[in-house]
Amino acid sequence: MVVVISAVAVFTWWLPAHRLDAARKSWQPPPQAMLSSSMREEPVPGWRTTVGDLGLPAIGDSRIAVSNDPRGPRPFIGSIDNRAYFLASSGAPDAPQWWLAGIDVQDGRRLFDAVPLSSAARYPQCFLHGPNDILCLDGLPSVTARVIDGRSGAVTYVGPTDLRLGFGKLAVEQVGMYAVATTQDQGVFGIGPRAETTWFVPGDGLLEMEPVERPAARSQTLTAQRDADPRKFSHTVFSVADGHVIEPDIEEGASLVETAFYSGGFASKTSDADGVPGDIFFFDESGRRVGKSSETIIREEPADLPVTTTGSDELNAVYSAQGKKLIEVPTGVTQLVGTTLMVNLAKSQTFPQWQQYDLKDGGKGSVCDYQTQNFLGTDGSTLVFGVTNPDAEILATAYDLHSCQRLWSIPKLAGSMDRMWQVGGQLLQLAANATELSSLVAPS
Repeated sequence: MVVVISAVAVFTWWLPAHRLDAARKSWQPPPQAMLSSSMREEPVPGWRTTVGDLGLPAIGDSRIAVSNDPRGPRPFIGSIDNRAYFLASSGAPDAPQWWLAGIDVQDGRRLFDAVPLSSAARYPQCFLHGPNDILCLDGLPSVTARVIDGRSGAVTYVGPTDLRLGFGKLAVEQVGMYAVATTQDQGVFGIGPRAETTWFVPGDGLLEMEPVERPAARSQTLTAQRDADPRKFSHTVFSVADGHVIEPDIEEGASLVETAFYSGGFASKTSDADGVPGDIFFFDESGRRVGKSSETIIREEPADLPVTTTGSDELNAVYSAQGKKLIEVPTGVTQLVGTTLMVNLAKSQTFPQWQQYDLKDGGKGSVCDYQTQNFLGTDGSTLVFGVTNPDAEILATAYDLHSCQRLWSIPKLAGSMDRMWQVGGQLLQLAANATELSSLVAPS
């Protein structure tokens, strides 16, 4: 009897540990912001491109449309592969000419001559729309739309539209590389080649978005919204590319009531036909169920992996996109860099304590105290962060992933227009006068 009980106890301990070990060995990290150049040493400028090189007027105070006013224009529109798009301006500040500029980040060459947009004090807003197009909208009182081919710069449509900027009726939002139009308590519309509405998915019009700091947020293709009836909590998952509604593999009568997205699929809390909460299920992008968890809460984390919280609210469980548990860690915000999971034990962004875990073996690593907001990318061992406070005197900093040592920082003048972005594995720096873009590469 004693032998049997002991054998059962050993097996009960061994089986979960074996499953964790097998899941870790087969797990591959999701796509991340990997930099193509080593960042061990402070980088230096590679190619340089002026606003004149992008096709803006040589005179008239041409510049990338950057501002330290939080209500000002958004200079970086977005990127598709190695193509980056920027809003620029020229002329008098009270009546500027606005432009769309495109650049190939591999060599700094312009994609096309800068495309003129509106000429007014109010700046237009532009959105990626699919793999090829850019959608730009002028402001109120009347709205003019322009649809621009992002490869050639050809304007394929210019004219009136029912689309609007802001919140309410047919408000345009960016989800991944697609623009959609949302109407509160009605639903979500697709947008066609003449800035018209196309497909429609009914719901409350409030979209579930991946955290913007995730690299996967740029390629998000699925989203969700609640039922328009506030008494119902069910979620509808659908594609922002064509409005296709995903029918998840769940029991008949059950519904999704919480949803979180990540590379490779999504996780949802379920409830049965009577509204009784059920398990958390993991799905691939087609809605096929690939795993489940008995934990109670799905967390939205910068780590591009499904994270759940147990009923005790003392542990987070981290899963693969295939629904396999990888590790249990203390509660706290999580970040993922390569195969290293970082958990903020201090629960403070100002004074963090990032405990590192190796997701390949579950082992603990260093505890780092650097701030991780605006993570720009990594070369595998060095982490690069941008500093977004316009009054700061530092533009970017870099730290060793495992030793936590600060390796370098790039200074700037407080209140200047310097900015930094990561596109296609390249770090891009906008000069202080907003007239030149350059790549940053390892010293030769």
